[in-house]
Amino acid sequence: MTGTIDDLSAVRTLAVLGLGRSGRAATLLALRRLPGAAVTAIDAKDEADLGVAPAELRSAGAAVLLGATAVLPPQTELLVKSPGVPNESPVVRQALAAGVPVWSEIELAARFLANRWIGITGTNGKTTTTELTGQILRDAGRPVEVAGNVGRALANLPGEISDEAVIVAELSSFQLEHIERFRPEVGVLLNLTEDHIDRHGDYGGYVDAKLRLFENQRPADLALVNADDPGIASALAQAPLPGAGRRGGFSLGDQSPALLAGVSEGILWLASAPPSVSGARAERERLCAVAELALKGEHNLANSLAAAVAAAAVGVPAAAIARTLRTFAGVAHRLQVVATVAGVTYVNDSKATNVDAARKALTAYSGPVHLILGGSLKGASFDPLAEATEGRVAEAILIGAAASSLREAFERRRAVVGKRATPYVVLPDLEAAVRHAADVARPGDVVLLSPACASFDHYRNFEHRGEHFCELVHHLEEHGET
Repeated sequence: MTGTIDDLSAVRTLAVLGLGRSGRAATLLALRRLPGAAVTAIDAKDEADLGVAPAELRSAGAAVLLGATAVLPPQTELLVKSPGVPNESPVVRQALAAGVPVWSEIELAARFLANRWIGITGTNGKTTTTELTGQILRDAGRPVEVAGNVGRALANLPGEISDEAVIVAELSSFQLEHIERFRPEVGVLLNLTEDHIDRHGDYGGYVDAKLRLFENQRPADLALVNADDPGIASALAQAPLPGAGRRGGFSLGDQSPALLAGVSEGILWLASAPPSVSGARAERERLCAVAELALKGEHNLANSLAAAVAAAAVGVPAAAIARTLRTFAGVAHRLQVVATVAGVTYVNDSKATNVDAARKALTAYSGPVHLILGGSLKGASFDPLAEATEGRVAEAILIGAAASSLREAFERRRAVVGKRATPYVVLPDLEAAVRHAADVARPGDVVLLSPACASFDHYRNFEHRGEHFCELVHHLEEHGET
């Protein structure tokens, strides 16, 4: 079987590659919903590295191929790939060479879900915007499920949620690169900046994966983009958004009649006509004042506008949206205030795994910042970050596998601007960084973990890194030392 798959029930041999959270869910979904199909679960790791997953899947009826036996079974008609598996995987290459369709887990899940979808992607802000959108619907009494790259795996949802629930899905480039028919009623693109070059090969490949969010939209669907983002503007200057969805925008400054949400004189507003209605500019409804937002930072102002439009597009009134905007304080690992110790505020922004996210985090603070940077490399240049710290950061604390690359970027800035360059120190790990920051910070200062790097040099994921930071700060709070 080659090309697209219109009738999933006709598939008789299906394989799932990668037995993490989404891969396990996809395997179990295929076993439940395709009882006539032979399902094989594949992972390059050995059994000892995968915990209970192999035994669970064997018990459910799947064949399991691990380690040296992890090859594509003969006559496989469909390969479902976990987002963490790169396209360079030998099994993926086998499938593509044989003309076997390769799907993301979200494509498989969507084939069994008749729900309305809000799909949210972008380089930064995805989790906050997804959780905020979900909370708006929840507070308004609407059935909703937050899933995807945050919350539950999408393949867990068929049979577990009602058809009336709106699915608000955070979607990464890894999840979007292998869709076929997946179509969100509302697609949201928050921003585009260099990220995951190590995975996609170049920035163009990364952008192409993100824009696939819109490619299957119909004329009644909404393609919502950040009108202020230079990365999006650059992408749209080269080619229009794919798909047939109606393009709408939000902006912090532009007052174009075509916008669906914006800010005017310190007030967030929303177009009062439903986003599904086209035509002349509608009257604008007041949401709330910028000062009333529970989320702080300019980037979160944009996230709030995106969530407001997405919620309005599925029928939530402006007054209900405004109520949640005033109370939603964010999620863990995204500018999360951990504690104030001896007058110093410690902030966990471990989710800032790229340069642009760390730069945006700096806009949330006006006082002296002690910035902890570093982790595993993702291929992006640190030069823009070194420049952005000037005048905002009292000291950069460089740790992890990226420390030498970060140091070189700060030295290049010193060669250009001399004493105006941000001072830095190189330390072995996060514990040493927190200890050093506690020694040098003064009351009123901020210690900000916003690493601009992935976490895999020392941690399982960004959550693990953020949790360790919180533990170190709480220990400092209790004992005065780390």
